[in-house]
Amino acid sequence: MYGRAMWEATTKNTVMHRIDSRTKLVLLAFLSAGAILIDSTITLYLLFVATLLGHLLAVHEINRWRLLILLIIFNIWGTMLSQSIFYNAVPKTPLFTIMPPDFPLLGRITGGIYIYLEGLAYGARQALRSSMMLSVGLLVCWTTNTRDILRSFLYWKMPYELAFINVTSLRFLPDIFYEADAVMTAQRLRGYDPLKSISILRVIEVGRQTLLPVLARSIRRAITLALSVESRGFGRKQSSIYMEEWPLREKIFVACSLTVLLAVVAVKIIDWLSFNGLVYFTWFRGGYDMIRVWL
Repeated sequence: MYGRAMWEATTKNTVMHRIDSRTKLVLLAFLSAGAILIDSTITLYLLFVATLLGHLLAVHEINRWRLLILLIIFNIWGTMLSQSIFYNAVPKTPLFTIMPPDFPLLGRITGGIYIYLEGLAYGARQALRSSMMLSVGLLVCWTTNTRDILRSFLYWKMPYELAFINVTSLRFLPDIFYEADAVMTAQRLRGYDPLKSISILRVIEVGRQTLLPVLARSIRRAITLALSVESRGFGRKQSSIYMEEWPLREKIFVACSLTVLLAVVAVKIIDWLSFNGLVYFTWFRGGYDMIRVWL
């Protein structure tokens, strides 16, 4: 398993580490909006590749690359498989039969379980969305100190309590993985093999043996944190936060990104009006074709 240090930010002199934390958070918000607005598989793929290029610029250790690739593979595999099975739109083209309709009991109840071609395509888009957000989220967490994230939130006048909760949730994620690693290490030392057999009852047992200790340790850690911040006057009126001047070139880049996002929103609205038969602009005919391919 990967220890706590694997999930925490590093201190390096790379391009991604030097970018202002406010710029990273704004781009994270823009990419989140783009993941919702954009339906084109090509564009989603290009954005996903762009986030991977950001990881290259961050010069991660090999262990972090392994973790990133492992998470992305599991995410893509699980999303595409689930969407290909439970795809309920039409048309549907079966590619593979998992359970025929004449299978005893379950086959009659479900009408058969298949892998659908259209479900795979839909699942690919959803997988690219979630993988893109996973990649950019890890990029921000691995290259930005949580203290700088907190200061950025307060710089934007976010209520201190809300900013503290957001940053604390980021700090708790490494601890949860660390606790899970500690629990499984203790199980192995006691001769417990979670992969001894693969069955539904075994999965339930492994979940109970692992998740309950992790939950209990996390609750104890949360109680300790709550007592600590309360004893230090959590919730008192905070003084203004000083941050270095936001670099001009990054401000310009953020402004250009905001302009692109607003343009995407505008053309998506125009396309929605045309699709629903409300308004059709003849002068925008080429734009409609562009939207179908890239957005």
